[in-house]
Amino acid sequence: MKEKLNADWLFERRIAHRGLHNDTFPENSLSAFVNAIEHGYNIETDLYLLKDGKIALFHDLNTKRMCGIDSKITELSSGDLKNYFLGKTGETIPLFEDLLSVAEGKTGLLLEFKTLTAGGKLEEAAYNILKDYKGECAVQSFNPLSVSWFKKHAPELWRGQLAAFYKGKRLEQGLAYALKSLRFRKINKPDFISYSVTDIPNKYIETARLEGKKLLAWTVKTPEELETANKYCDNFIFEGLLP
Repeated sequence: MKEKLNADWLFERRIAHRGLHNDTFPENSLSAFVNAIEHGYNIETDLYLLKDGKIALFHDLNTKRMCGIDSKITELSSGDLKNYFLGKTGETIPLFEDLLSVAEGKTGLLLEFKTLTAGGKLEEAAYNILKDYKGECAVQSFNPLSVSWFKKHAPELWRGQLAAFYKGKRLEQGLAYALKSLRFRKINKPDFISYSVTDIPNKYIETARLEGKKLLAWTVKTPEELETANKYCDNFIFEGLLP
C-alpha cells in the first residue's frame, strides 16, 4: 500500500469554489483557476466523464446555464467542447489535464467527482492521470461509492465525504437520512467530512469529529457563514467573498 500523502495544504489555504470566479472569470474556467492561484488559494472543481473518456471540469449535468446550449455534459466528447463557451466569454470548458498543467507545484486541488453510479469509470480515468501528477490534490464526492472506490484503489489520496441535510431534494427518505447522518463513513472511511455550512453545527458532525475526522464547510458566501466556518471547521470552500 502506498504511503498516505500529506494534506496539510488542504487545511492551510482557503479553497476557492470552482476557482476564484467573477463576472470576468467564469466558474470552472482556466482563468478562474489562474486567478485563484495568483491570490494564494486552493482550487475546488468538478469532474465529469465525457463520451471519449476524457474528463471535463464542469459543475452542472446540463450545459444550458453556463453555455446556453441544452446538452448533457456526459453526452459530449472532448472535441465538442470548442463550441461550448462559458458565460459571455470566449473561454471553453476545460479538460482535467488543462488544470493540472496550470496548478502543478502552485496550489492544491480539491476534486469533486460527479457520479451517481458504482462503476468507477470516472474515478479510474482521473486516477490514471493523477498517478503521474506531482502536485497536491484530494478527492471528495456526495456519492459514498465514489469515496469507497478511492479507499480501495487509491488509499494514499485524502478522500472526503460530502454531505448536507438535503432539504427539498428528490432523494428517497432513507437514503437522504443515511447521507446526512454520515452512516457510510463506517464503510468508506473518509479522511475528512465536507458539510454544507448552512447545516453546521449538527450532531452527526460532532460524532465524526470525535472519531478524528477533519471538517470542511461548503460553500461560504456570507459574513455569517464565514463566522460559522471559522468557529467549527478546519477549513472551508468559499465563493463571492474574499476570506
